[in-house]
Order: sequence, then C-alpha cells, then structure tokens
Amino acid sequence: MSNAQLILIDKRNQPLKEYLVAVAASDGLNIRGVEIMASPAKGERSLLNANVVIPPLESFDFDVKKITDALLEQLMIGEEAVSVEAFIEKCSDDEAVKAALTKSLPKMRKKIEALLKEFCESDVIDLIQERRNDALYKLKQHDSELKGKKVVCIDIEATNVSTHPEADIIQISACDLEGNELFNQLINPGYDVPENEKHNITTEMVEGQPLLAEAWDDIHAVLKEADVVLAYSTESDFMYLEKSAEKKMLTFELDYNHWLDAAELSKDLHGAMRWHSEKMYWFYKTPKLTMAYEKVLGKEFPGDAHDALADARATAELFKAMLEKGRKSQVQQKKVAKVKDVITNNPFAAAFANAKRK
Repeated sequence: MSNAQLILIDKRNQPLKEYLVAVAASDGLNIRGVEIMASPAKGERSLLNANVVIPPLESFDFDVKKITDALLEQLMIGEEAVSVEAFIEKCSDDEAVKAALTKSLPKMRKKIEALLKEFCESDVIDLIQERRNDALYKLKQHDSELKGKKVVCIDIEATNVSTHPEADIIQISACDLEGNELFNQLINPGYDVPENEKHNITTEMVEGQPLLAEAWDDIHAVLKEADVVLAYSTESDFMYLEKSAEKKMLTFELDYNHWLDAAELSKDLHGAMRWHSEKMYWFYKTPKLTMAYEKVLGKEFPGDAHDALADARATAELFKAMLEKGRKSQVQQKKVAKVKDVITNNPFAAAFANAKRK
C-alpha cells in the first residue's frame, strides 16, 4: 500500500487581481506558483511536478467543472502538455503508487475547483457577460433591420495604413453577403509598391492594372447603391476611399452613417477584456479578422488573409454567423438601472461602476 497523493500547491503571495481574471477569461492563464505535485508520502520529496494552466474561462461558459476538466487535460511538465492520467503514469512504475495517486485525484480536483471558483465569481465576469449579452442584442436588432437590405462587404489593401498621408489603394474588392464577387480590382498606384507585411501585392502584380481614377466610377457606383456597406474596421476602409477621392479629385458621395463595422461587433462579442493601468479603465481588444472568424465559425480561416477579396468574403461569412448567434439568442433589451452615486478610493471598483453605467 502506498501513501502517494496528488497535492495542489499554491505559492501565490497576493490575492486574486481583477486584471488576471480578465486575462484568464479570454486567453487562459499560466499562474506562477500554482503547481500539482505528486508526493510519495507526506513530507517526502515529490515524484514529479506540473504547472497549472487555466484554460480560457469564457470558452467553457465560466462553468467550474468544465474548466477543471480542461485544466486536467493540459498540465505542463516543462514545455510538454499532458493529461493528469499521463502525469500519473510518468510519476512512477510502481502500480501501487499510481493507484494511490489516482485515488487522491478527486480530493485534489476539489481544490482546483475552489481555485477556479475564485476566478468565476469575480465581478469582472459579470462585466464580460453583460458586454456579450449587449452584443447579442445588437446583432439581433441588425438581423431584423437588414432583412431585404442590399449589403455590400468591402475590403482594401493599400501601400500603408489609412492614417498615413501618402497611403494609396492597391486592391479593392467587394462581395455580397453570400460571398458573390461584385468587384475585385488591383490598382496601379503609379509607382513601385513598397514591401509591406500587411499585404502580398508586388509591383509586378499591379503592372498593366488601372489607376484608381480609371476604376473609380464603377467601384463608387456599386458602393453608393448599397443600403449598407460592411467592412472589418469601417473607419480605415472609409478613410482610404475618402482621402483617395480628395487627393485625386474624384467623385465621393458615400455616407459613413450607412456603414457597418463587423470588427466592432466582433470586439463586443469576443474581444479580450483588459485593464489600462495608465488611464485606469477597462477596455476590449478588437480581435483580428482571422481570429474572429476562427472563433465564431469554429474553423480555419480560408484563403489568403492579405487578399482583399478573401478578406471581404470572410467578413461577410463572419457577419452572417454573428447575426445567426444574435437571432438564436434569448437576450432581451436590458432595463436602464437607476444610477447610484458611488464613492470609492479603489480605482478598480470605480472602473466597474462606470463600466456598468455605460
């Protein structure tokens, strides 16, 4: 008979921080000082230790038991991820020792659940869930309001970021919500295309292609006829068009009020929550198109993430999937709560109060 047992070691010196909960919620968390130890007997040197990695809480609906199951499937021994069963196998060749370790697993599991319960009962979780519910309600509204509307999804590749004064469009593409191509045009900027990790377009590819002024009327007409122009980060795509029209003295009659930003909706639905330590407020990170697509649709991003038509089609597919989530959700419009005056010297508490008022 063996006295071996699995022990959860928690060497943390500080109470749980709200910003750690925020990181764990979206990305998961490797907690320093929290390990699982296989002890042959009380007071004896461990057989083997493994680091505990908390999986993304939100991916398991903040369900402590589900999160514990996932955690025990990915214990870290150095750089190697192993299940708790594989961990026990590595601890010893002695069957009695392995049996004793297995027998102690339920007791250790309860301690892990207690640790995770701290995270899942944090006020941060309520804030995140409220944001997600708001996002679903917005998507539900869009799903209803867009019925019968002509939606055109656009994406642009350029020589530089939209805020750069010398940025020029080198590809502009659009499709409908079913992914059908409406236009897909490479644009010759009139000079060699500088290398840029944001796109894969070369000078050779744009040789013989029209200048923006030559393709503008057809492109502008399609966008102007749309009831709604959809993009992943509408501000940058709109800015490319607006600045290009101004710089090249082209007709520009597009109304930004008729544009819809899939990136903002994606941020509300799946963006990671973070604490800005300098400005002292909570914010949500906008996920990249590839990440949002894979998160919502549960499959690998299709095609080239640096091709305007591929990105436009992926944005349309992502948006449709988000609309479906909103349509199927049971969320209702929340009642506006009466604002109470909150006096506190705790910046986190103040931030929570302000966030909940918005």
